Amino acid sequence: MSTFSRLAVLMKPIQREMLVGLALAVLASLANFGLLFLSGWLLAAAAVAGLGGIVAQNAFNIFLPAVGVRFFATVRILARYLERVVTHDATLRFIGRVRAWSFERLAPQAPAVLAQQRSGDMLFRFVSDTDRMGQFYLQVMLPFAAAAICCTAYVVITGLFSLPAALVLGVGLLLCGTIIPLITAKLSAHATAQISLQQDMMHADLTEILQGMGEFMFLGAAGSVQKHIADQQANLRLCRQKIFLLEGGARCLSTIIGTLSAVAMLALATHAYHAGTLSAACLPMLALGGLAAFDVVGPLPAAWQLLGPVRVAARRVFAVCDQPPCVPAPAAKASPVQPLDLCFCNLGMHYPEAKHWALRHANLLIRQGEHVALVGPSGSGKSTLINLLFRFYDYQEGTASFGNVDLKNVDADVMAHHVGVVAQDYHLFHGSIRRNLMIACPNATEEKMWRALQIAQLAEFVRAEPAGLDTLIGEEGVRLSGGQARRLAIAQVVLRAPAWIILDEPTEGLDTQTEQELMAALLSALPPQATIMCMTHNPAVAGLMDRVVRVEDGRFHEAGRAP
Repeated sequence: MSTFSRLAVLMKPIQREMLVGLALAVLASLANFGLLFLSGWLLAAAAVAGLGGIVAQNAFNIFLPAVGVRFFATVRILARYLERVVTHDATLRFIGRVRAWSFERLAPQAPAVLAQQRSGDMLFRFVSDTDRMGQFYLQVMLPFAAAAICCTAYVVITGLFSLPAALVLGVGLLLCGTIIPLITAKLSAHATAQISLQQDMMHADLTEILQGMGEFMFLGAAGSVQKHIADQQANLRLCRQKIFLLEGGARCLSTIIGTLSAVAMLALATHAYHAGTLSAACLPMLALGGLAAFDVVGPLPAAWQLLGPVRVAARRVFAVCDQPPCVPAPAAKASPVQPLDLCFCNLGMHYPEAKHWALRHANLLIRQGEHVALVGPSGSGKSTLINLLFRFYDYQEGTASFGNVDLKNVDADVMAHHVGVVAQDYHLFHGSIRRNLMIACPNATEEKMWRALQIAQLAEFVRAEPAGLDTLIGEEGVRLSGGQARRLAIAQVVLRAPAWIILDEPTEGLDTQTEQELMAALLSALPPQATIMCMTHNPAVAGLMDRVVRVEDGRFHEAGRAP
């Protein structure tokens, strides 16, 4: 299926609004043509009647054409207003549909597939490219369709009075509506492609630069980064200047052709008048009608130029949305049942394109209610457990079950209901402490929030802040210390009260006293049936667990029970 065919499929739900918008656009253009067409005849006919003496003046009925002029003027105003409302509403609906469709297909790819993309480029595709796709109807389809319908009507109406004038009008409209825009689009194709490429790179670079500005300054590379962005901006400016010059030249040439066509139509009408086949009042009517006819082809050069960027944007969005998820959706979804035991049997798993197995011939059994510490060197496979549980990556050998259900049949949303995770690279959202807690549990009361903060040893800090729960923490919790941010992430999981809690280095960045108080409060607050799997390098934390399992060489080795 071609790119534009796929866009047409996405447009189907708003097809009715699009057709109404097209009808209103055609009506407004026809009313504009009719207004000038009839006004030209009315003025000329009134002048002829005035020169014809008292008999001609009395015979001339000015009221009927005057009513027609008012009618066309009123219709033009109303149709143009309604057309703007309907077409922009349809455009916004289409953009919303494209973004919802894109998110629906991008979500299953997170994080495995999306991690291979630059975050700035992904943001640009999801925001700017989808916005450009949304303009396909308003700035490409609508001008072309309205021009095709209206130009045909203009030529037919003109042909009723003068076939030679209609032929001249048709040739002029053909030149301005197809030939000139096609040439302009061809000449600007390279610059348009360069703009798309440069914008992609610049948005991705800007995102990385803003995220790592501190590191660039520490390394003394801020000047080179600034020069790099300035060079990219200069290239963009040159490409845009070329496009603006071409578009301006096309508009200028279209205006000249429109004017020459109107003059030629007037000359042909004058010849027909002298031949006695056309009345004098029709001369300005045809001339003004010819000028009005070219208004509808004015937007076509810009529409032709936008066609390329829309195609590029759609291909970029479709390319990333069409990538298959790293783990396919469960063929037969099932929900885990009590007891929620985790069992790995001869499990083998390696990451895509990785040369070594993350887990190989691994066997593990964690029963519900156990507190288990996973220890081992970095890269030994501890964090791989989280990726397997939430189906971010798939395993290739052996079997894995949770709650007596094969992991391959458990949906990630179902798993999130039973398992809470405090990852080592947790993420806090911009906003208040309350907002971050409500993301974890939207229906949580303030009493439950304070209890979760108390368990996470963060309540004292929050109470000391003037805004309390409404204290702003900044993007990624930048206004909090590393230890405070980690404790807020722990409070999020505690607030949810899942059956399983997975802690990945929960006490990193904490002093010894806070570390002990946090773990003691956490263990005492959890119900007996709650399961804890704690991944840590800290022997003191591991000693608080019931069992210690060492992960090494992709296998699990029982290290005994904690004292």
